Amino acid sequence: MRILFLNKNLDITAGEGRYGLDIVKNISEQEGIETIVLTQPFLRESYLLRHFFNIFINAFRIRKYVKNCDIVHALDGYPYGVIAALANIGLNKKLIINGIGTYSILPLDKSIKKVLMKWAYKKADKILCISRFTEKQILNRVKTGNTTVINHGVDYEKFQREFETKDKKEKVILSVGALKPRKGYHISIPAIAEVKKKYKDIKYCIVGGKPLKIYTDLVKKHNLEKNVKFFQDVSDEDLIKLYYEADIFLLTSVNINNNDFEGFGLVYLEAGACGKPVIGTFDCGAEDAIVNGETGILVPQNNIKETAEAILKILDKPELAKKLGQNNKKRAQEMDWDNVVKKYMNVYLSNS
Repeated sequence: MRILFLNKNLDITAGEGRYGLDIVKNISEQEGIETIVLTQPFLRESYLLRHFFNIFINAFRIRKYVKNCDIVHALDGYPYGVIAALANIGLNKKLIINGIGTYSILPLDKSIKKVLMKWAYKKADKILCISRFTEKQILNRVKTGNTTVINHGVDYEKFQREFETKDKKEKVILSVGALKPRKGYHISIPAIAEVKKKYKDIKYCIVGGKPLKIYTDLVKKHNLEKNVKFFQDVSDEDLIKLYYEADIFLLTSVNINNNDFEGFGLVYLEAGACGKPVIGTFDCGAEDAIVNGETGILVPQNNIKETAEAILKILDKPELAKKLGQNNKKRAQEMDWDNVVKKYMNVYLSNS
């Protein structure tokens, strides 16, 4: 079976690239599978309106690849799902489009793009949604019956490490995610300030790249200069060590304009693979990544008070923290790619 994948890139440092790389890598390892991957610069930039016609140019250019494959699989909705659907006209190959978050939804709210996006979704044999929340957002905009939820997988073994344990006085909270509004740092930083009233030496580590002024100003406003540390260009090994050093993993994602949201939240599973309890938010893809009350705690979005209370609840109760961490570790193991890839193979091999 030959599968053609389309994606922006396979860059491990970028969200969509990392997701795409995980899928392609694990599918490629399956017996009897041959994969072809087309990314930029072969696929010309077509996100912006001034590059809109590149969608049609890309579709024409990849037809020769589509002809020679059994399945064409676009790893995001726009523009790659549209390109794949256009290239597949008259060829009738099995068409699969992944719905992973913002660019699976945002074009459906744009006057010009939504026509092509809706058409592509309806042409797809399957739309594979990364979470129930993502599926709901698509179905709120497109009346179709071809969606299936397949959550993100995690490389469980990658995170199994033994680090030298050392006694530490301070409690450590960790966040991993780009420094942008929908990651909710405008909520988590003030929440840490509330927690500091009880835990004076609290440490908040944020792995998200070069700190923006809006966040450094927020740190200063709440007198957290000695408590908050920003990390950038962190290696995989150092990131895993930070997971293990943390007492809690925290990411308080928020929805922006109802179409920019957390599609799933792989980082919650990565923390789970390291045996850590997690805190996320309701009404986004984190609801699939976190089992509320079992592997972590979900709190309302944009709620500093309840976020702080959730942190304190876990810090104040070591037995609860241990239980949540153990449950999250078990869940991460269940969602290892060895199990998740089977769901993709079932879709590929299905006649429907």
